[in-house]
This record gives sequence, structure tokens and C-alpha cells, in this order.
Amino acid sequence: MRKAIIIAAVFLILFSYSAHSTQLYWFSASAVKKPSQKIAKMFNKTHSDKVVVISGGTGQILQQMILSKKGDIYGCLDPKFFKMAQKKGLVESYIKFIKLVPVFGISKEAEQKIHSFNDIFKKGVRIAAGNPKTMALGKTYLYILNRLPENLRQKLKNNVKIEAINISQIVNYIKMNSVDAGLIFAAVAKINDIKYVSIPKQYNKIKTGYLVEMKFGNNKKAKDKLFNFILKHLNIYKQYGYQILVK
Repeated sequence: MRKAIIIAAVFLILFSYSAHSTQLYWFSASAVKKPSQKIAKMFNKTHSDKVVVISGGTGQILQQMILSKKGDIYGCLDPKFFKMAQKKGLVESYIKFIKLVPVFGISKEAEQKIHSFNDIFKKGVRIAAGNPKTMALGKTYLYILNRLPENLRQKLKNNVKIEAINISQIVNYIKMNSVDAGLIFAAVAKINDIKYVSIPKQYNKIKTGYLVEMKFGNNKKAKDKLFNFILKHLNIYKQYGYQILVK
């Protein structure tokens, strides 16, 4: 009898724990996947509520949230997609939290022929850019194109062989030597030990990252805890080479 009571009590405790814990969803752009996952792991170790990080292109994960009607936190790296979320009435609160610098990452096999920005226009250079519909760097690619002189614009267009849906794909293409160069962020290049060439200021556009608390989800208290936890640990992004905007 005593044993049965103990088992029942343990079951009650476990049931009560699960009943009062919330599953949270953090949709994070692929470019900041590693620091986001590290912060999520820290949160899960210290909180009864648990968070899962889902990564992808900035526009890609926004569409996933809209379709699934799930998503507590959104790591957005492009103002276009942030404004889209705002217009749809999905933003509860937000803060601009990091700055990202686009560069051209170079594959190992191409390091001998690409030494500067001018080299990406050479005939035969294979480049991976981003799809403007799915990722932040897709818009950056178009921005660069529109500011180049006509002759260089056409050369870059000719050299772009792949338009990836997220930055992880571009990184993989570079590492596998499937392309000679790919448009990525400086911090991502450093994390993945990829050499890169800088883009001149007159052609480049620095990206601002938004940490967004979304209106999906029923547990506002749990969502607030996660949002504030991330803000308290932005130094993790700095450790990975990102420029932090919040002090």
C-alpha cells in the first residue's frame, strides 16, 4: 500500500511538472544558428519551460511561422521581413540586437585566384548568392547589383550560378568547393574558418538583426522569460564574432 502511494505521488509530481511547463519555439535565421542554439541549451538547463530552435532563411522561417501559427521568438536579419511580420500584426515586441557585415567567402580551391573584391568578376568564377524571397542576403545581392557599374553588374550576374534559400546552404557550397565564392556574413565566415574578401562600402549594406517576440503562443509569461533570457545573454553572439547593438 505504501509503495502504491509513493508511486502515485511521484506520478502526480511528474504530471504536475509537465502540465505547468511550456514548449516554446524560437525561429532563428541560419546565420545566427550556433549562438542561438547555445543560448537555448542554457535556457533549457535552467527552466522548466523548454525551447526548440528552428533555423532557416529569414523569410523562409517567417512563412513557416505563418503557416503553422507557431513561433514565440523570431530572429530576423532583414528589415523587409520584419516589416512584413509587423504588417500582418504578428509582432508583440522587438529590439534591434546585432549588426552583420556581408562579405564574399572563398572556397579552399579558389583562394589562389580570388584575393580581392575585383576578382569575383573574373570570367569563370562560380558564385553562390541568396534568394531574395527566402533570405536576408538575397536582398543584399540585389543591393550590390544595383550599385555596380553596368559592366561589372553583368559580370556578377554571369558568375552567380546558385541562389540558395539560406546561408547554411551557401556555407556548404563553399566548403565543398562547389562554388568559388559565396555571399555570407563576416561572422559566419569566421565561425566556419572561411577566408573572405570585403565588399567596398559604396556597394555593401550592413544588416541589422531584430529579436522579435511574436504573438503566437498561449503562454505570455513563458515567452517573456525566454525573450529576456536571450537579451541577458547577447554576449554569446559577441563570442561568435557578431557586433552587438544592445548594451
